[in-house]
Amino acid sequence: MSKGQGFDVQESLEWRSVLNAVVDVSIRASLPTLDQAGILAYTDGACIKNPGGPAGWCALLWAAADSNSDGLVRDGASCFECYGHIPKAQTTTNNRAEISAVLAVLSLAPPTLPLKIYSDSEYTIKVAQGVYQMKANGDLWEQYRQLLKYRTTPPVFEWVRGHAGHLHNERADELSGLGAFNNDRARYEQWQASQAAEARNSLPPAERATLRAQAQKLKTYFDSLDPARTSEQERKFVNDMTKRLAKNNFVPTEKQTRWLKVLVGKYKV
Repeated sequence: MSKGQGFDVQESLEWRSVLNAVVDVSIRASLPTLDQAGILAYTDGACIKNPGGPAGWCALLWAAADSNSDGLVRDGASCFECYGHIPKAQTTTNNRAEISAVLAVLSLAPPTLPLKIYSDSEYTIKVAQGVYQMKANGDLWEQYRQLLKYRTTPPVFEWVRGHAGHLHNERADELSGLGAFNNDRARYEQWQASQAAEARNSLPPAERATLRAQAQKLKTYFDSLDPARTSEQERKFVNDMTKRLAKNNFVPTEKQTRWLKVLVGKYKV
């Protein structure tokens, strides 16, 4: 991508972060199997303090020819990993980081080729698709609209559940977190180990006991079933939650708690 691509660039912290990462990148050189099947991408954003930052975003791109219909990529396929840092500011939010990742993909993907983007941000997908009305982040959505003008066809979006053991989503999550710490892996790993993002509020003992029991019942039930009757993502999520909830300092995110309750209802345990 060339800087600005012919339209007026608004120098937000997020757009500057994207430009720093994508200018002068040759995606065709990075993805040797790229053909008319197009690009498959996974995106994610992270904000250490929401709002206020710092934040990071990540975009992972593969040649679609190297993937299957479920968005899983063959082992050994070339991947272009791109991520960036957004400094602390009053305007810095998780949603702005999520949009930034999509802007990076649009800046990198050849505009004449099909493009499919996987994201765990329902907000980003539904605003991009026009399902949700844009009420905030107008500067970044204007960048999105401008980039769409260069594409032969608009991107296709697909939601993927976050923190559910999905290989590509987990990698995007890791790199967006690393971006938030400006590539300081030691600080990022210390933050991860402390569960700082999840432990801003304490979890009442009764609620913790309920979630532990639900996770354990699901694990016991899943272990008794033929694996073909449940998805791999569901099994990985339940196993992970069972281990994490055994620790008193772990506080699940809202998404994790919600999905646990959804699985309890789905499998009637």
